[in-house]
Amino acid sequence: MNSIIDKMATDLGIYRYHDEDVTFYNCRVIYSAMSCWVKAITMDQPVGSKENHLSGVSRRHIYERGNTILQSLIKMNPETSSWFNVEDAKENPIVIIRNRLLNHGDLLNEGYDTNLALSFAHKKQFIPGYDTIYGEILEKNIFYSGISALCSNNVTKQLKVNENTEKWLKNFSKKIWWSPIPSKMGELMYFNPSHKSRNNYTAWNNSLPDAPDEIILGRLMINQNSFEYYLLKPKSKLLHRLDPFLQEQGYHIRIMYELRKEANNCVVAIAKNFGDHIHLQLFTHLPTNEQIMLESYAWPYNRINDMLCWTMYDYIWNYIKPHFESIGIRVVEE
Repeated sequence: MNSIIDKMATDLGIYRYHDEDVTFYNCRVIYSAMSCWVKAITMDQPVGSKENHLSGVSRRHIYERGNTILQSLIKMNPETSSWFNVEDAKENPIVIIRNRLLNHGDLLNEGYDTNLALSFAHKKQFIPGYDTIYGEILEKNIFYSGISALCSNNVTKQLKVNENTEKWLKNFSKKIWWSPIPSKMGELMYFNPSHKSRNNYTAWNNSLPDAPDEIILGRLMINQNSFEYYLLKPKSKLLHRLDPFLQEQGYHIRIMYELRKEANNCVVAIAKNFGDHIHLQLFTHLPTNEQIMLESYAWPYNRINDMLCWTMYDYIWNYIKPHFESIGIRVVEE
């Protein structure tokens, strides 16, 4: 028995799955506990902050204090070190958790976006029967799923899912500005939505897809592993360069999903139901909004920065699944 892990799990409302590996259970508990610690650290008052009327704390302060706490927990539970990827990760685990809390809305930018503060306390209906709690750490009746604090409610109202990508792409293509394809342009690569592959990155090649009357997606390498994305109408000889901000939001990924759906070649995700939890296996990256859903409410499986394998409670999956299907993912449930 690990009394510290068990005590934290009780405070967080986290229970061990049936036959769950002890190490992974410990990782889940520490991961959610660190989201609490990061939120708590934002309420510190570093020297000089009060006199200078600064709200929140610096990202460095969160990193330094949070890293000290995490390292002490890993020292007591050394088997969790590889999951937190502390030695070879491109991003420190605390930075990952901090950024996920910011995307989720539990942390807010303050000042000139140099400081972070805890959100004001409020709640939003998450799914029928549950609220998401923002700006709270540990209170009675609050429990954690991933980095998110939840509580039960008596509301049964169903929440709407965003419009499907077919309607979205049609509306988007009508609103954007199309211009003639330049006579001199770098060598584009084209996305082939009919390419039979679980991932998207192997579907890019130099050949124009056989869809002259439809919108296609192209990209131009601007430096190593960095691309500009274009929508093209080959028959009309028109193109639209995707805005970098929209690219950051994963619009190019959303377009890939829809083009594959239209080609009867949907992206597949496998959801295995183990009774008390769901294991989700993805094979390609998600648009930003859908990625934030997983980062907020689920636990990464193989390591903290795992983007393709996740585990979650069944009611979390019941919320996420319709959003995935609306962007063109074919969910295979086992």
